[in-house]
Amino acid sequence: MSASDSGLETSRLGGTGGLDEVGRYRHGRVPRPVRERQILGLAEELFSERGYTGASMDELARRAGVSKPLIYELFESKEGLHRRLIERAADELAACVAAATASEHDPMATFRAGAVAFFHFIDGHRAAWAMLYADEGGAPHTTHLNDIRARQNAMVIALLRDRAERQGRQLDARRLEAAVHAVNGAFEWLAHWWRVNPGVPAETLADWLMELVYPGLARLLGDEGSGLGETSFEL
Repeated sequence: MSASDSGLETSRLGGTGGLDEVGRYRHGRVPRPVRERQILGLAEELFSERGYTGASMDELARRAGVSKPLIYELFESKEGLHRRLIERAADELAACVAAATASEHDPMATFRAGAVAFFHFIDGHRAAWAMLYADEGGAPHTTHLNDIRARQNAMVIALLRDRAERQGRQLDARRLEAAVHAVNGAFEWLAHWWRVNPGVPAETLADWLMELVYPGLARLLGDEGSGLGETSFEL
């Protein structure tokens, strides 16, 4: 007996590539968190394919096998759905980088581990990255994206300031803020470049970025004596 014959839903869960989570439940009995995950996964694919303006809630409802009013009940609006996707992608990226750097103590190793994790995340979540940054001009989410950038900048500033203070150094606030904006911008724009030049390994990108920006951060933190500012990578 097929899933449809038994009354089980057959809508796929976007982004899993595995067992259809929604299909485990009978029609009308899908738990709200499961339904939200399904719609978020499918919406990520749809927004990355068509951009914000071209993505239709009718098409999303068709792919999910639900009514359009249900989507609005869960997410309030198209903009609200898009905002949830941005927040989810940013949280997943932050968690990925945090996990990769948690066991590192050397600053240079920490920076490289974070850079490699960043590019591996982008490589494994290209739809999410395209949805996050590729269509800023066509979506009313610029404010949300800038909020995420500000949060990321503040997190890195706090980490660098804490490291400097543990060394007995006080960093100039404006110089530190400018440096962090420059470094995070370099990550973002190198990832943009990578989208059209996908043949470069994530580790190589991390090494290129290390060679470009880390000597300046080392000087800012007073770590020149560790040899960080003289590092050369075999590329």
